[in-house]
Amino acid sequence: MKRCATLCSYYIFGCRLLHSASAMASNVVNSEVIKQCKPLIPELSYTKHKGQSGRVGVFGGSKVFTGAPYFTGISALRTGADLIFVFCVQAAAEPIKSYSPELMVVPYLDVDMPAEEEDVWLKKLHCAVIGPGLGRDQSIINKIKSLIPTLKNVNIPLVLDADGLFVLIQNPTLLNDYSNDVYITPNINEFRILCETFFKGEEYSITDYDTLGPKLSSAIGPRVTILIKGERDIIVRGKTVLNYETTKGSPRRCGGQGDILSGCLGTFAFWATQVEQKDGKDAPQLCAALAASTITRVCNRYAFEDKGRGMITTDMLEKLPMVFDSLFDDKWKYLIDQNKLLLNKK
Repeated sequence: MKRCATLCSYYIFGCRLLHSASAMASNVVNSEVIKQCKPLIPELSYTKHKGQSGRVGVFGGSKVFTGAPYFTGISALRTGADLIFVFCVQAAAEPIKSYSPELMVVPYLDVDMPAEEEDVWLKKLHCAVIGPGLGRDQSIINKIKSLIPTLKNVNIPLVLDADGLFVLIQNPTLLNDYSNDVYITPNINEFRILCETFFKGEEYSITDYDTLGPKLSSAIGPRVTILIKGERDIIVRGKTVLNYETTKGSPRRCGGQGDILSGCLGTFAFWATQVEQKDGKDAPQLCAALAASTITRVCNRYAFEDKGRGMITTDMLEKLPMVFDSLFDDKWKYLIDQNKLLLNKK
């Protein structure tokens, strides 16, 4: 990746991306965003076997919060992963199983599982998403903390969202030596709390993302990508900051939208490791975050157009296959006018 200090332009997978506000209409998906993310997408092939496109583990689900891990798991599946494992507390297992037969649900977080059995489960995974519906029971937080060294040995990317970020806030050095990719997805308030944790006693402007983003990324660990959720999603990796609008979502803020994002990101995070190994590119992680942000926003927008104020997160899930095809799989033709993304079958 080449970064220009004076011009807001980046080259990812050889595609030039302009991200200034004047470069695109405020509610249009930029075709360059699509071009740069497409190399992440694995080809569908009759020769592949089950699991090759991704085995994602979701660590979350408590007695109260059973919907979040479902949203994350089913979103990862709808994005294109093959197999989803949900590792939850015992009380959450049956409700999550009842939501979908597609998810493999493992009561784990409050169970003393033998180390050999734990290794069998964890070695299946290509990516771990930690946090959806996790809750803040200290015994569960401690379980997640103790799990990180094992995941490091398995050498898979991590996505931390929601209460997964709380684990990091309690244990700021937890990921200092994590050798694979780490993605965190804080909203504006969670970003503020992370900065307060990592930069105690320092003076800074919480809206100075160009300075704080890279500083926080390097403070957390060596390979950390931050996706700051807000009116504009801001993506940070190392010294690179992508701060621009891809497409507007909607003003509706029902619970569960962030869980969809983390699920999509879990799949893209694994795919990014495959692109890196195959092509030697230096920015697939930025593209993984960018793709997850874009697909979530477009799903949100189209669900809102259908349902309006009554839109709920399951309405967004219904849009995922169509939106993915339209953006990344060329099964649909996308046409852009001044106001909206038009989706037309070829």
